[in-house]
Amino acid sequence: MNKYDLIARYTTIGSILFAVLFAPNIYAFEMTDMAGRKVQVPDSLDRIYPSAPPMSLLTYILAPQKISAMTVPLNSQFFSTKSGYLDKSLENIPVVGGWHGNSRGANMETLLAVKPQLVISWKSDFVMKDVEKTFSKLNIPVVFVQEDSVEDEPNAIRFVGKVVSNETKAEVLAKDADERLGYVKKIARTVAENKKPIVYYAEGIDGLATECADSFHYEPISFVGVKPAFECEQKQMVGMEKVSIEEVIKVNPDIIIAQESKFASAVYTDSRWAGIKAVKNKRVYLVPKDPVNFLDRPPSFMRILGVQWLSSVIHPTLFKKDIKKETISFYKDYLRRDLNKEQAINILKGAK
Repeated sequence: MNKYDLIARYTTIGSILFAVLFAPNIYAFEMTDMAGRKVQVPDSLDRIYPSAPPMSLLTYILAPQKISAMTVPLNSQFFSTKSGYLDKSLENIPVVGGWHGNSRGANMETLLAVKPQLVISWKSDFVMKDVEKTFSKLNIPVVFVQEDSVEDEPNAIRFVGKVVSNETKAEVLAKDADERLGYVKKIARTVAENKKPIVYYAEGIDGLATECADSFHYEPISFVGVKPAFECEQKQMVGMEKVSIEEVIKVNPDIIIAQESKFASAVYTDSRWAGIKAVKNKRVYLVPKDPVNFLDRPPSFMRILGVQWLSSVIHPTLFKKDIKKETISFYKDYLRRDLNKEQAINILKGAK
């Protein structure tokens, strides 16, 4: 790059910064976000930057047309697009990076070029300070959304509905979420402590990455009434704590929830895992991921259906609802997609 290219580039960046910093802000109302902060929300809100995949997905179900930038591309590990259960319009939105997992920042030149009016960010101790510091300098307001726990989902939906001026739809979805979660919670309460199965959450192709009991990554599994395989402390936002096969054998889980199809298909023929109770009893379940992971990575509103699926496979005699019908209604209400029974069955089989 020669000096003239550099001058042109920095002139462009400078122009964008000037436009952002000195653009007139007209605010519709003051609101309190889920971190307890008073925030002035712009009027005529048309351009939102959700700074993490869970925030993108919350915005998507309520106001997809307002998303001005994505943190990850649609063809990334976070999404499954082959089935067409997500709007193709998302493919045309600029990808700028964000604050989530191991990612700690966006391509600010690309982001500022779309002139975001508001940032919707994850209320997480791992990222909050960096996000607030970055955007306060640019005079772009930030609202934080609490969405660590699956039980946070109804109120997270309500809050984002207020932000995007779609409170009616948000309330319909939030009430539906309350009902679905309430049913699963009721089942979990009926399981005696000494009857709770030990559940190992297997991540990675070798199945030897997992989550601590107190991790928000494991939380949907805990929610359905189980004993976590590993009691430990989450060290970083991304999780995926390494364990050895010897440690898993010692725990001897009753059930394994697997994130990777390669692991789930190979575990029954791998001699190292052969003696583990979950493998011997054919109780290794692959997490559905179409179009978004039902449980984790990203932890999103899909967990509402995800814990229903978990409850149906972990407590099959207690879960009396038809999980296929629950899936069909969920996709219609949240994702605006009509499924038939065969499609629901294929989704519930797990990752492709």
